[in-house]
Amino acid sequence: MRRWEKALLAFDRVLGTGEPPSRLELAAARHPVRVGVTSGTVTAVLIAELLSGFDDPVILFQATLTGAGFGLLAWAACRSTRWLHAYYMRTGRYGEARQKAMRAKPLSWRAMILRMLGAWVVASGVFWLIAPYQDIPRGWLWSPAFGAGLMAISCVTTWLMQKVSR
Repeated sequence: MRRWEKALLAFDRVLGTGEPPSRLELAAARHPVRVGVTSGTVTAVLIAELLSGFDDPVILFQATLTGAGFGLLAWAACRSTRWLHAYYMRTGRYGEARQKAMRAKPLSWRAMILRMLGAWVVASGVFWLIAPYQDIPRGWLWSPAFGAGLMAISCVTTWLMQKVSR
């Protein structure tokens, strides 16, 4: 087995649900090109709309490149998921994966803090880049504050979803 396949299986064992895939996940895995093209197009149009770049060819080109990159990532994720589903169906390991997922240790506090710090940095950068094109203040204090607000909303949403699912 190739190293990337082993890495994908290890990743799925730790973070995956271990349950058979939902209908939406199966449909996405069966049509990876459609998912990639659709998600890339929607991303490009939303970025161009957000930056008001339909009149500016440079912003439109950047939005197109970003959408194409996101579409390629979505395509690659769907292809990997398709391979993972086929592997689990071939080996009959959905039950085994479910048990291993139940026994997997949750992420440590250090890993959670690093993950949140990384997401906060990305969100702050996005706010800093978008601010000149939108009606929000731009600065080294405002962008991290907006990023922190977005992270707080994300954490509360995740906590509520976990509380409801119990």
